[in-house]
Amino acid sequence: MISLQIELYILYFASVLYTAFTVLSIINADKLSYYKSTIALGILAFITHTSSIAIHWYRVAHGPFINLYEILNSNVWSLFLAVVLYMIFFKNKRYITKIVMPVILILLLWLLTTKAGDSYLPPTYNTIWLYFHVVSGKVFFALLLLATGLAVYSLSHRKNANVNHNDIILLAYKFLTIAFVFDSFMLFFGAIWAQDAWGRYWSWDPLETWAFLTWLSIVFALHIQDKFKQALLFRSVIIISFILAFLTFFGVPFISKSAHQGMV
Repeated sequence: MISLQIELYILYFASVLYTAFTVLSIINADKLSYYKSTIALGILAFITHTSSIAIHWYRVAHGPFINLYEILNSNVWSLFLAVVLYMIFFKNKRYITKIVMPVILILLLWLLTTKAGDSYLPPTYNTIWLYFHVVSGKVFFALLLLATGLAVYSLSHRKNANVNHNDIILLAYKFLTIAFVFDSFMLFFGAIWAQDAWGRYWSWDPLETWAFLTWLSIVFALHIQDKFKQALLFRSVIIISFILAFLTFFGVPFISKSAHQGMV
């Protein structure tokens, strides 16, 4: 039987690799030096972390989505995967890594200071709809992080005539549109799961309310850009949407006393 200690040792090693990747990607954010080495390091860090999560899944016989340790663990994993894929497919816009990676490192630090422990899968969580709900949520949050990185970069360089803001805003709009689709899927699958688990599709508990506010803020951002082309407001609302989503994922579930407590 593989022990928790082995799982944690692998996680600690992955954390070192994540930190090294962050430093290297920030140093080379505006130039192609060591680009392939940075990607290779990112892939190694991801594989290492995947091994730690796989061990945990094997030990507790369910996915990492019950307690705070598991939720932080799986979200660091999914967000980092999104960043590596972004760097591969959008090499010329990799400059946002110096914005988004510190966010992931904050979550990683939170993870490393959180007590690691095994969790029990409640009967209400033993459904396929939970997996659809969680996966949709992770894709949504990862895309929103990338859109936010683009928005922050564009805002912080708004007086720089050498920056193609229209191109950045267009890519942020595309990411946010896809994020909106997966956010909608997350709410939809969550409602079906809630009906099976607690006999109601929606109850306006704190987590559901904050999730709906996040969804509305994204609708507002897309509407602003689609109908009025208000770039400054669009970028600002993206950042607000990310803050709302962050609180929804990592704040409300762990202070709420509703049935949703502890669940992404």
